[in-house]
Amino acid sequence: MDNLNPDSIIDFLRQKSVPISKRDIANKFKVKGDGRRILRDMLKDLETNGKISKHKGGRFGIAEGLPAVTIIEIFKIDSDGNVVAIPTDEDKAHITIQVVPDNKHYASVTERDRVLARLNRITDVEYEAKIIKRLDTPQGTVMGLIRPSKDGFVLKPLSKKAKYDYDITAKDLNGAKNNDLAIGEIQPSQGLRNKKVRIKEVVGTYSDPKAISLIALHEANLRTQFLEKTINETKSMKVPTPKGREDLRNIPLVTIDGEDARDFDDAVFAEKTDEGYHIIVAIADV
Repeated sequence: MDNLNPDSIIDFLRQKSVPISKRDIANKFKVKGDGRRILRDMLKDLETNGKISKHKGGRFGIAEGLPAVTIIEIFKIDSDGNVVAIPTDEDKAHITIQVVPDNKHYASVTERDRVLARLNRITDVEYEAKIIKRLDTPQGTVMGLIRPSKDGFVLKPLSKKAKYDYDITAKDLNGAKNNDLAIGEIQPSQGLRNKKVRIKEVVGTYSDPKAISLIALHEANLRTQFLEKTINETKSMKVPTPKGREDLRNIPLVTIDGEDARDFDDAVFAEKTDEGYHIIVAIADV
């Protein structure tokens, strides 16, 4: 065996852009016979100590690395059209992923979309990605009800087009409880069975006014938040003066929009006078 030790294994894995098999490692260090048992024990110890990670298919990579195939989120599309993504794992959000152009998916993705991608590691904190496919929704999320199952909890999608429920591990519940209406982030899985989600937001209960609005937005694939670049475009804007308008800002108007309103632009004011009542009905001019 040529220079086989834990440090040399880590150095070798660090040179690779994707996780590799135990056979590849054995070939690199010319491991034969009883050396295979030594290599197996070294790999197990390194994995137990968090120095390396074992990926699907029995492949190994450095612990801080990403799987060769994983879900990523489109983070930014710059003025030149370059697409930058980040891992969905919050613990690895410091890693930058440059998406490589293709003829199928590249031009259609937008910020906050989630895609399944094949990765190549450039450095410890830089990767290149080729998109394999876009996920179930543009944001890679699904809305549904939290319900108990024999193995814990599942998210039952509200969409009538959904073909299956999504499993939720205990650590991915994020405080969600039975009968909560929640939004889940779709996680990597194999095949149609045992698809998983990580709960991203508990909306409330199915009957909540706010929840009803969010359900409609989600089913129409409409965003509930502005993109960062949109917010940045507003920073140079100024509030117009009330010149030419009657200024009612000193009047204690009361909004009359319903609890589930998406904006509050209708208001009233009433006061008693010698001749009866003076009433003002105000509608915001936006």
